[in-house]
Amino acid sequence: MYKISYTGDGEALQFAFAFPFFQPDDVRVALDEVLLDASQYNLQYAEDLSGGTITFATAPDAGVRIDIFRKINLSRFIDYQPVAKIDPENLNADFNFLLEAFRDLNAIDMDLTQWKNIHDNVIRQMEAIKELIEDKTGAAPLGLYNNLLAVLSTALPRMISDYGLVSESAEENIDDYGTV
Repeated sequence: MYKISYTGDGEALQFAFAFPFFQPDDVRVALDEVLLDASQYNLQYAEDLSGGTITFATAPDAGVRIDIFRKINLSRFIDYQPVAKIDPENLNADFNFLLEAFRDLNAIDMDLTQWKNIHDNVIRQMEAIKELIEDKTGAAPLGLYNNLLAVLSTALPRMISDYGLVSESAEENIDDYGTV
């Protein structure tokens, strides 16, 4: 999870952060672990959504912990149309969004009910994207994707463990990386 923390000194009004986000609503602020409403501070952000500054109307008291963090809203940005061509940039943006959402989820401590709700929403979104890809392109690209996942998750670890140490004698197998 992207997060930066400050300790209030009773005077500072502005607090900078430098982490990527997808929309302004992804940036959250908490004082002493109490989440603030967006109306309680002003968010100024870089045009490329790579960071920004939080400004308070009144400086947080001395000793108050100020957390600025990213929590991605799981919502659709792109609406693929059934008869329109899929733009690879949009598709990559969708997958990047999902990857970042998973990274955020991996870093947050939450109870199982919260996890189940978020997990179910992400799974539904991924299934919708999968169905859309199948509808637009047929099963071929998705089949390639699934094959790649299978290789990465099963075959690759087995291949690495089958080669043995470089210092071991090589067998007749051309796939063995031992000394020849």
